[in-house]
Amino acid sequence: MKNDLMKLLEAQEVDLQIDSLGKSQKEYPKQIEMLLTEIENLKNTCDDLDRQFEEASHSRSDIETEIQAEREALSRKEKRLLETKTNKEYNAVQSEIEQARSRIDALETEDLNLMTKIDELGPRIEEAKKKRDEVTAEHTAKVAELREKLGSVETDRSILEQKRDSILIGVNKRLISVYSRLRKGRHARAVATVNHAKFACTGCFKHLPPQKVMEIRRCNTMINCENCGRILFWDEREED
Repeated sequence: MKNDLMKLLEAQEVDLQIDSLGKSQKEYPKQIEMLLTEIENLKNTCDDLDRQFEEASHSRSDIETEIQAEREALSRKEKRLLETKTNKEYNAVQSEIEQARSRIDALETEDLNLMTKIDELGPRIEEAKKKRDEVTAEHTAKVAELREKLGSVETDRSILEQKRDSILIGVNKRLISVYSRLRKGRHARAVATVNHAKFACTGCFKHLPPQKVMEIRRCNTMINCENCGRILFWDEREED
């Protein structure tokens, strides 16, 4: 029984490695997706800033063209003012001139706002693209690493399963059955050693009666923890 329990403990360590691979198999795709999403978000941010810069530049160009046209029209109106012959005509042209000047003022204010926006966008675009390039390089390398690890999970799992099966060769079938049932339940660790100093189950930390400890040390039969149900084992290697 002692030899069987020792093998079961060794097999459990391999099974825990297999469990870890299973978790990695689920987590790696999530990590990859998260990294790729961050790269895409940074790219979208840069694209949006570029779009804003381009739109502001085009709008400013259109406004400057419109300002030039308004100024030329204003010049013509001012010439017409000198040629008016009646007060009514004079007042009408004067009103047109005031409207044209107000329009030019509004366009020049809009032009100034766009120029300010363009000036502010420049450094933001530069900083955003620098961050995008740095993060893209870093995350791309990490994604490649995770994909490589993900690709080797099945191979690593197969190797570990073979190792575990070889350890369990010759072990009592009933013991293996109990071990498997416990692992399928709520315990990743189906076998727990006894803490030599506190005489407690290392699985749930429940104190064990002296008589129970003696039975475990004799190792004549399988003994389960009355609190957590784990198979208890006195590992003499902890006495060294």
